[in-house]
Amino acid sequence: MSGHLLEIQNLRTDFSIAGGVVRAVRGIDLFVDKGEFLGVVGESGCGKSVTMLSVMRLLSENATVQADKLAFDGRDLLSQGHKKMRRMLGDEIGMIFQDPMTSLDPLYTIGNQIMEPLRIHRKMGAGEARRRAVEMLDLVGISSPEQRLKQYPHEFSGGMRQRVMIAIAMSCNPKLLIADEPTTALDVTIQAQILELMKDMQAKFSAATLLITHDLGVIASTCSRVVVMYGGLIMESGSVEDIFYHPMHPYTTGLLSSISDVGDTGKKKLSPIPGSPPDLMNPPAGCPFTARCDSAMRICAKARPALAASETGVGHGVACWLTGAAAKGTEALAK
Repeated sequence: MSGHLLEIQNLRTDFSIAGGVVRAVRGIDLFVDKGEFLGVVGESGCGKSVTMLSVMRLLSENATVQADKLAFDGRDLLSQGHKKMRRMLGDEIGMIFQDPMTSLDPLYTIGNQIMEPLRIHRKMGAGEARRRAVEMLDLVGISSPEQRLKQYPHEFSGGMRQRVMIAIAMSCNPKLLIADEPTTALDVTIQAQILELMKDMQAKFSAATLLITHDLGVIASTCSRVVVMYGGLIMESGSVEDIFYHPMHPYTTGLLSSISDVGDTGKKKLSPIPGSPPDLMNPPAGCPFTARCDSAMRICAKARPALAASETGVGHGVACWLTGAAAKGTEALAK
């Protein structure tokens, strides 16, 4: 056994649509260890959310998921039937979905929605589930929890709804919490509060957390390890220090150059990444970032580099020809 709580090897996820097949995830390796806080970052459409929905088996019927290994806590997820996966989701794996304004059912009270997983997975009676629901609302900082249980989602602000989502996800004390863009629809002040709450809840329940985001600032303030995705592939992975202070892939460097630093006086010139992401119905044969990369070489368009260990730190991996021996003697790719 590897000892990883979640282990993914060569995951591929395709979607069959009228115009062809979208290769949304094209062969990624990823792991999450018990108790760690992992961030997955990348721009929209890079495959972050699809990767996690593939793990949870929550994709639409037109999706095809394949992997050499897809294991959670030593169990093969691809061989689990629908009933076994349903028992696992919400119990051992919790999820905070992307939009707090639409993730809660408007027809049920907040109390019903927190109590439901407790009654299904923990077999609690109504009284015990209600007491646990009150406790969870109190833990996530919602005042007057007894009264709040009787209210409906439309009576809550966006930040309060996200707190409720965290309460639901953590109610059964899962081993892994997946948070998909949990602060996207919230203002900056509420974002900071939600991120601090997630860190507090992780420490309290000792759950591993996988945070999906496009915001490097969020990654810096919460995570210990980072995976950078682009074009359905992993471009770079490593500790927060590796990614922020020793970035090796041009895409990672581009992401960092396009955000402002804390305390910036306005003198730093932001550098957006030109161009558009690749068409994943016709993905490039080589590195997906080639067309947008100022340092691209001929080999970049012809062959995809493997995610290989970097010399900058233990566990720092980079999928780039510039960091390997193959870079020597190659000619610059004509633009």
